[in-house]
Amino acid sequence: MQSMSVSEYLLLNKNISSNLLEKSKKMSWHDINISADSDRVEIRLKIGEVRSEIHKLRGFVRFNSINDNILFGYIKPQHKTGRIVTDSFAKRFQNNIIILGNEKMVWISYYSKNNYLRYEDKKNLKDTLDQIKLLIKDDRELDIEKIWETYYNSQFIKEREDHNLFYKNMPRKYLRASGNKVELKLNSKTLDEYMDK
Repeated sequence: MQSMSVSEYLLLNKNISSNLLEKSKKMSWHDINISADSDRVEIRLKIGEVRSEIHKLRGFVRFNSINDNILFGYIKPQHKTGRIVTDSFAKRFQNNIIILGNEKMVWISYYSKNNYLRYEDKKNLKDTLDQIKLLIKDDRELDIEKIWETYYNSQFIKEREDHNLFYKNMPRKYLRASGNKVELKLNSKTLDEYMDK
């Protein structure tokens, strides 16, 4: 995988004008990084939004496995970054099929020394996983949510509970985008639970 150009990165942003995209095709990374021109600053900010989302989704994705070679997880990116995130995990976990998706989109990547395959479709993640399980005739799936819940419970120290600090470092927006339900449940008591005290 070679590095992407300025305009390729800019194309991943959901809010990009055709005028700005056309201007970006003539710019190098050096131009973008050193210029104070308003267009170049806007391009730098738009690219920064994309890079930030890629970085955060890479950090917040939680994988399940269907078998030893198929990993899947939930992501719901705001920009067009699903392919990049999936590709980066495929490169990191070579010889494994990486499947990421949500209710509207699925990205699949596979990387090994000899092969690099990529698939993207406007399908539901659950339906895609069901099809794959039928193909490999394997219905077993780890309940990763239970594993994370066990992990958090084992690390929990009541005296050090600080939900504000937790959500400052792990914003709810990215927890939702990566499907992390366990972390979202922190500090989410109902009114009845407070009244019982």
